[in-house]
Order: sequence, then C-alpha cells, then structure tokens
Amino acid sequence: MIESTTSPALPSVMDANMVAFWSAYGRGKGCTLQQAGDAVWFYTGVPHPLFNGVPRAILDADDVHSIIDSLQARIDAQGAPALWWLGPRTKPDDLGPILERRGLEPAGEVPGMALDLHSMDSRLPEIAGFSVEKVGNEIQQASWARVAAIGNDFPENAVDAMEKVEATLCDSGYRAQHRYMGYLEGKPVATGALVLDSGVAGIYAIATIPEARQRGIGRYMTMLPLLEARRLGCHVAILQASSMGYPIYKRLGFNDVCHYRLYVQRCENTQGDARV
Repeated sequence: MIESTTSPALPSVMDANMVAFWSAYGRGKGCTLQQAGDAVWFYTGVPHPLFNGVPRAILDADDVHSIIDSLQARIDAQGAPALWWLGPRTKPDDLGPILERRGLEPAGEVPGMALDLHSMDSRLPEIAGFSVEKVGNEIQQASWARVAAIGNDFPENAVDAMEKVEATLCDSGYRAQHRYMGYLEGKPVATGALVLDSGVAGIYAIATIPEARQRGIGRYMTMLPLLEARRLGCHVAILQASSMGYPIYKRLGFNDVCHYRLYVQRCENTQGDARV
C-alpha cells in the first residue's frame, strides 16, 4: 500500500494501476492484449484512440518497432487509431522522436495527479434528484459505456462500439473494478470508475452528458469512489486528468505529479487532426 503522495514508488504504481484499467478492454471479445517485457499494448477496434494503444511503454529499442508493426497491422485492418502514453518511466529515453520518425503524431500532454485521501473533504455535494448505483451486469455495463462515451463527446460510431465492447467484459480483473452510474431524475447521466490496484486507488471514466453538466455531478462522481477507496483502506488516489476534469480535481486537492506525452498511431494512409 502506498502511504503518501511523495512516495518514490508513485510513478511505478500509477503506471501499473493505469495498465490494470486498460488491460480489461484488451480481454474483451474480439480484442487483443499483449505484453512485451515491461510494456503493455491492447487493441479493441473502438474507433477512438483511447481504446487502443500502449498504456505502458518501457521497452528495449528493438521492441519499439515490433510493437509499432503489430499495432499497425490491426489499425490498417480495422481502421481504429491507437494511443501511446509516454510517462516518467518510459524507455527508451528517445521514444518520442522514434515514434515521430515512424509517422506517429504528437497529441499533447495529460497530467498525472495524486491525492492524499485522508486530506479530502468527506461531504458529498447535495444535488436534487440525483442518485448513484454500482454497475452489476452486462446490460448496465453497456449503458455505462454509452453514457461515458457521450459524456466524453465521442463520435456516435465510437459510442456504439464502446457499448458493444463493454458488454463483453467479464474476467476477474474487470470484475474487481468498481463502476458507478449516476442518475438524475431516474435518467443515466454520469459515470465513474474505481480501480484498486498496486496500492493506490485509480479514478477513471468520470463523465457527465452535456445536458446534465454544471450541477456538481462531476465532483460527486469523483468524490464517491474516493470515499469508498478511503473506507477500504487506501491512502493515495491517482488519475490522469482531462482538460474538462482538471479544475474539479484541483479543487478536490489533487496535485500534479507527472505528465504523460501522447502520440497517436493511425492508418498508414490517414492524415489529419492529431488531437485525442
């Protein structure tokens, strides 16, 4: 168990927790999950780069090209782009330039953040007509995925594909995770996920559909899994922050501890906007 946000082990366990979350998608029906040394990559075919790629890239130089080639074969066959996450432990040190020479596109940076769970406010916001339930079956999984995708402004084809993949996830690693659905007047409007792995509590998939925003729901959906993690004995929470969620996380007490540089790998004959 990681006791403090200043622990020297934090970058390593942040990587491991993120791998635990994304690996579940690689074990879905028709999906791929591979490990090469201390690197992990997965491919779902969901047409959004977040749902395909390399969440941990700690590689020998020779293995970089092997993974690029393996991913490229799936990208060219199915058309869905993939995302490489380059964090503080990424190897080789010049992986970014190597990826660019192979045609991958820089796609910005994402802050990795951490929170001392014992320092956070334990009072959940009061939101009239709002309730939260845990996801417990494949029908709820599909609904959760649809809301999460819409809440992240994914295109409709990615929403549909994510819904189908999520409904197939059923292995023990996925079942160990906690997924939450938020309802406003009985309608599903928000999502969140908690991953208790590698001694920290990982927060993922915080999303609210557009028409339910600006009510404090995002804050609620972040705080609820944090409080559950604290109740279960965790001391430190981590996340990778979107630009939309970053102000909420700062107000909750999260602080930046690292940054992930993102690179998008696309079909070899595709050019375009590199933003994720």
